[in-house]
Amino acid sequence: MTSTTTRKLSKKKLDKLVKNLNIEIESYFTKDEIEQLARESKFVQRENAVKLDGSTFLELIVFNSESLKKHSLNDLTIDLENDYGIDIAKQSLNERFNKYALLFLQKALERLLRDQLSINRLSTDSKHFKRILIKDSVCFQIDESLKDIYSGSGGSGSDAAIRIQFEYDLLNGTITDLSINAFNDQDAKDSLATVDKTHEGDLIIRDLAYMNLDVLRKFIDKLVTFICRVNPITNIYELKNDKLEKLDFVKIKKHMKRHNIACFEKQVYLSLKHKLQVRLIISLLPDSVVNERIRKANENNKKKGRGQCSKEYRARAAFNLFATNASETEVPLEKVYLFYKLRWQIELMFKVWTSLCAIHDVKKVKQHRFECYIYSRLIFIVLAWQIIWITATLLYSIDKKPLSYFKTYKTLLRKKLGQLRDIFVKGTEDVNDFLYKLYNTSKTKHLLEKKKDTSNSLEILLTCIVS
Repeated sequence: MTSTTTRKLSKKKLDKLVKNLNIEIESYFTKDEIEQLARESKFVQRENAVKLDGSTFLELIVFNSESLKKHSLNDLTIDLENDYGIDIAKQSLNERFNKYALLFLQKALERLLRDQLSINRLSTDSKHFKRILIKDSVCFQIDESLKDIYSGSGGSGSDAAIRIQFEYDLLNGTITDLSINAFNDQDAKDSLATVDKTHEGDLIIRDLAYMNLDVLRKFIDKLVTFICRVNPITNIYELKNDKLEKLDFVKIKKHMKRHNIACFEKQVYLSLKHKLQVRLIISLLPDSVVNERIRKANENNKKKGRGQCSKEYRARAAFNLFATNASETEVPLEKVYLFYKLRWQIELMFKVWTSLCAIHDVKKVKQHRFECYIYSRLIFIVLAWQIIWITATLLYSIDKKPLSYFKTYKTLLRKKLGQLRDIFVKGTEDVNDFLYKLYNTSKTKHLLEKKKDTSNSLEILLTCIVS
């Protein structure tokens, strides 16, 4: 059998699998659709339409590998002249970065998020959950000239900083939140503001910064399932003789050590005020980890003029404490921590955003140009995410191998920007052929490097959702 025949058979198999996965990729925007968005946002008006239209502006700033810190207005005017035959003065281009340009890009991102592909990523569906949502935020400092719009932490940090919220569904890859806020719009505030976007059948996995007791109460009322760490200052009670008694973690620690118990669970209530009934997962930590926790807490207390850690804090520091309203059938004791570990996939995405997409690498520019840059990076991230998610699906379905998102994003940025533009904006690139080539490259060049005695995210997810 010739290599050409083998290639055709592999391509045929790939095409069939793509079809079976219900993946339908078309260009996200036709030129007419882009121009319609540009007109709706007033980026393109009759008097300026000839010089710079919506599709050219979108291509110019979305499919550009340079960061804002490195790319000047003069560089952009050169690109416009060389690549598009548009001769525009630097000052004129600067004036086009205005509230209408920002609205245009916001509408484009909203359209992408609304019309995302729905991909059955795994052949095995979750029996208990319709969505498994993980969320976190990434923050970075920006020039202090924007402090009135994007207030920062102050102190030793910048007076201006930005916070981007990111949430996606682990079961099908759909991005459910991607929003830009000031640094001072904290995660707890976001969690309350977005609780109505959650539905019965969802499993929410977030860091404790999001999961205050008011949010947990709303989840319970909406029949939304959650897994989270317990805030160290939250009082925990158990029902004894029809009375709520505070848990004694000193006694619990002694009991677990005496009987060599690594992990167990209790039915408890969080806070006397809220009385949230949950399963509390109590996992005993190694002494070295506990000592390091206490050392850091004491250092922090000293900086803030407080005393040493209390006896109760030191006792609780000996444990990882997780709370969930999931039943034992939905999330068995031995899988609680595995589910929670899936949240770290967000951190890997943030590494892509900063290390590869350079979303944080900005210089002093006017507000609208800065915001246009941020939205252009997010648009690229969403577009590339669709291709990467499909590639990860193919690689795991065919070869049972996990994809490195970092490596794949890097290739797309370095080598495939023009082709991505042709797929998603111009519609001139054959999608299946692009996927086939990227899949073949990924089989050897984009694999996630497995660490000894550790599972990758796909293996963890399958372990969690398969009973």
